[in-house]
Amino acid sequence: MRTKIIAEVGANHGGDLDLAKEMVRVAAAAGCDYVKFQSWQARRLPEGDPNFERHSKAELSDDAHRELIDCCRALGVEFLTTCFDVHRVAFLASLGLRTIKVASPDCSSTRLLRALRDAFPHVIVSTGMTPEEDVIAAAETLSGHNFTMLHCVSLYPTPTHKVNMARMAWLRTKCPSVGFSDHTMGTPAGRLAIAMGADFLEKHFTSDRNLPGKDQAVSGTPHEFRELRAYADEVELLMGEAHPVLSDEEERLRGIYVGKWGDNS
Repeated sequence: MRTKIIAEVGANHGGDLDLAKEMVRVAAAAGCDYVKFQSWQARRLPEGDPNFERHSKAELSDDAHRELIDCCRALGVEFLTTCFDVHRVAFLASLGLRTIKVASPDCSSTRLLRALRDAFPHVIVSTGMTPEEDVIAAAETLSGHNFTMLHCVSLYPTPTHKVNMARMAWLRTKCPSVGFSDHTMGTPAGRLAIAMGADFLEKHFTSDRNLPGKDQAVSGTPHEFRELRAYADEVELLMGEAHPVLSDEEERLRGIYVGKWGDNS
């Protein structure tokens, strides 16, 4: 299966819809399959939350969602977003999205998982900062549905010695498909996930690390995403199929070499 690459724009647009559209364009040109945003509503934050102003500035309006969906469609990529609360489920479902994302802090939110399971054909769940027993409970909640769990380490950036990619292999025993939400710098960890058969690779994306915003400095660049896309395509080519038919060249060599040294049967 070809690894699908998710460019996580998140809030890197800073509330600038034109910049968000430009990031969609650049991500599409880099070969990404999905461009992901975040669908929070700042008014749902507890009173006095220190991040209220930042979240308010980067909040996407209903109309902005629709414009970005149209932009993604025109550029041949899929729009994806993270749902942060049950009050946003109905609106996001009304947009006709087939896939929805759950952030790591909500992996243990049974109420949200059930609401998304009932509203979307495919649910992607990040598992950062989540103990194994909660991951298993989330998988049980989504059992029988089409869902993907992403191995994730919620450190920004994630140091190499804490990547623990073996956990992605463990996740494969719990769910239909797996992937990696990459918070490392560079591409080695993402390349490893691809080589290990990740169905999805998500990584923070920016068109320019010099833009304002807390995630810009730890986001992947268009060049890095092009590198990951090329590597994923190469891995798909190398993997081929499990039961290939002998090529004409091998059939010819078989005729030459099999039995060359006499009867070894």
